[in-house]
Amino acid sequence: MSVNRRRALNIVLVVSLALNLLVFGGMAARMLSSPNGRPIPPNLNWVIRDLGDDTRARLQATLEQYSEETRPVRYALFQAQREVNALLIQNPLDTDAIGAAFETLRARGEEYQALSHRQTLALFAQLSPEEREEAMRFIQERSRPPRDRDRERSNRDDAEQAR
Repeated sequence: MSVNRRRALNIVLVVSLALNLLVFGGMAARMLSSPNGRPIPPNLNWVIRDLGDDTRARLQATLEQYSEETRPVRYALFQAQREVNALLIQNPLDTDAIGAAFETLRARGEEYQALSHRQTLALFAQLSPEEREEAMRFIQERSRPPRDRDRERSNRDDAEQAR
């Protein structure tokens, strides 16, 4: 293998490792900072958390089914991440095995994401327009960076105190 090709491969590996560490570091930070300690919801219960009792009761069986479908996919995703982590600390570093492990990790992540999207679509199809709006408010609140959420809460609190 030529020196330039080896250097390029090493650069690609370092960039890939940095991106993966960033993503999974963010997940770890979220696990440590969130009250329930879970970076990825086990199912879609979190989407309907703030909806009415009747809606939650009506969708409970569906959500349990989704959870069962998701469990093996999530497990495969976490196993793929563990494999990458184990390979990254081996000596000597096996770049071919790590590259293959990263490919598996990406495939498992895409599989989980696709299943999650299908389930979300099916769940939202069962909600009324008002319920979908309420669920989306929760999702949008959750997806904002913590600083933005804190700033918005502070502004709301200031406005209420000014009244």
